[in-house]
Amino acid sequence: MKNLRLLCVLLIALGGCKKNGENLALTDAKTDSKKTTFAVTNYYVNGASGNDANTGLTAAAALKTIQAALYKTTNGAGSNIYVAAGTYKERLYWPNSGASSSERITLTNYNGGIVILDGVNATNDAQNAMIGVASKSHIKIDNIRIANNTRSFASGVYVSGSGTDVHITNCKIYNIGWTTNSSAIPTSADNANPLVLFGTTANSYNEIYIGGNEIYNCNTGYSEGLTLGGNVENFLIERNVVHDIKNIGIDMTGHYAWTGAPANVNFARNGNVKYNTVYRCVSPVATSGGIYVDGGKWINIEGNTSYENYAGISVGCENNNNNAEGINIRSNFVYNNIEAGLLIGSNQSNGKVINSTVSNNTLYQNYSKGGWGGEIHMQNMANVSFINNIIHSRSNIVVIASLGYTSTGLSFNYNKYYSASASATNVTFDWGGINSTTYTTFAAFKTGTGLDANSTYGNPGYVSGTLPSPNLHLSSTSASVNAGLPTYVVQTGEFDIDGGARKVNNRVDIGADESAY
Repeated sequence: MKNLRLLCVLLIALGGCKKNGENLALTDAKTDSKKTTFAVTNYYVNGASGNDANTGLTAAAALKTIQAALYKTTNGAGSNIYVAAGTYKERLYWPNSGASSSERITLTNYNGGIVILDGVNATNDAQNAMIGVASKSHIKIDNIRIANNTRSFASGVYVSGSGTDVHITNCKIYNIGWTTNSSAIPTSADNANPLVLFGTTANSYNEIYIGGNEIYNCNTGYSEGLTLGGNVENFLIERNVVHDIKNIGIDMTGHYAWTGAPANVNFARNGNVKYNTVYRCVSPVATSGGIYVDGGKWINIEGNTSYENYAGISVGCENNNNNAEGINIRSNFVYNNIEAGLLIGSNQSNGKVINSTVSNNTLYQNYSKGGWGGEIHMQNMANVSFINNIIHSRSNIVVIASLGYTSTGLSFNYNKYYSASASATNVTFDWGGINSTTYTTFAAFKTGTGLDANSTYGNPGYVSGTLPSPNLHLSSTSASVNAGLPTYVVQTGEFDIDGGARKVNNRVDIGADESAY
């Protein structure tokens, strides 16, 4: 479920709206070798002993406020802002860009201290964001805690416009919400964004790194915990922990006209979402994925752990006449989610998920709400391949091709299925959206569809399947070891759930774990 925000409202404090006026890894932005190289200047902030009349150039002559230090920076020059431990009641406006990827403007803590930006009674009250950034490049926000911002369209870090080389690392962002009432039911007008980056012009926001953060306890309404959207490309979202969000956890979006980006580049693309842990991201009003690609393109979702969300991982396109394309979902642990482990396909009449791959995932006992539902639910899609996955259902229903949608050009092979009955003669593949048939044995499904010729049914063989904290690595006796596609080609940068080699002993395993047995 996507929010229907008006960009003008969200940008109120950043200057408002004015008239007239296979996938890539993250790399450092290219810089002009002829440009002038600036020295990086250090500034110091101490809320207890500092004074904004000071130079801020030493810890002994520290400034009192972070905003004063940001205003000391020079556009096109590198600076480090070191903030002493304490609680700072400030909403920050970021005025300048750094010079290069080695000369950023960096905001960080001093000497390991805990720095909290607290929204309660904070300065700059007209700004909805705790940190607002508009079209700035070569910047880094590191080891800052951002908390307690409650209002309509509240945000923790809000980046918009265009630029390059934005890093947000090791931060904690919490208690950001449109209301403090955790039981409140939102409407589409109720939104809050803990961490959001939108490309809003014909020029992209690119070279984005978001790593090692924790985002939690946020009442986001129709918005999400971590969002990239509009004209955004070349990003890496890794090793974040996103939990207890009242909607989607991590979201890469596209094709929303309100961003202002031209249609041909108005979608998140060329990115990696790797080794994040996402849990308890549940909307009170709609299906919410732990990790969601909504109209994005050429994105790897790899090595993540997603559990106790409404849905584990979701790939679709909510804007009609558009597609999500080139999404690789591989080597993820997805378990004990309320709905399906994987929701894939557009729900729009003229939209699809196309040219994508679902490989080497472990989908385990999802659809905890019970009823007619399985591990994978498919809607409008074309040319999607499912290989080397463990698909272990809580019930006897494993895969559903939803009625009223179209799925074409599908490939299923070398998957391992298992279900509650522990019997291949009592397992359900609901193919209502393809040929209006429900298959109740594995053999009938293979014969009737021509799919899964080399797939098998049986216990996948985990170290432990005990919920709520299973160990889904493969046991030494697992039949999933060395049982994947014999000709499987490991892609550059592809690893298993632990960051280890994706193929051992010259044969890939089935599931997210590549064992050393």
